[in-house]
Amino acid sequence: MMHDPVTIHRPSQEAFARIVELIGRFELDDRSLSASEFLVAYQGNQLLGFGRIRKYATCSELCSLGVVEPRRHQGIGSQLVQALVADAPLPLYLVCIIPGFFQPFGFRLVAEYPAEMSDKLLYCREALTVPEEYVVMKYEHRAA
Repeated sequence: MMHDPVTIHRPSQEAFARIVELIGRFELDDRSLSASEFLVAYQGNQLLGFGRIRKYATCSELCSLGVVEPRRHQGIGSQLVQALVADAPLPLYLVCIIPGFFQPFGFRLVAEYPAEMSDKLLYCREALTVPEEYVVMKYEHRAA
């Protein structure tokens, strides 16, 4: 029996409600959530993961990326990142604790970034405390 392919698209309102719940559980950025900023990964009728492009005046941010626990490490996050990068106006930044995950997609560590990313970095350090260090990355180009 063949498995349904993974599809990536905009979320329904029902799916968005589940995304909001998962963002809380995964302790991701839950500020100013809007369904129109998200892409979701589905297999059949099962929500596998989600990610967001937040648009600012001077840049875009890839954020609130999550994959449901039993489906992690199966390429779902990678598919979402590729779709989100394609969906984002440049320049595209992110704040994360796992830079090694994002480097193969063309993201590079940066020391200079827009004010919106400074605000995000401060928010993460104050509200989303983890043992790892938060870093800012910028999408430079598609990695070879």
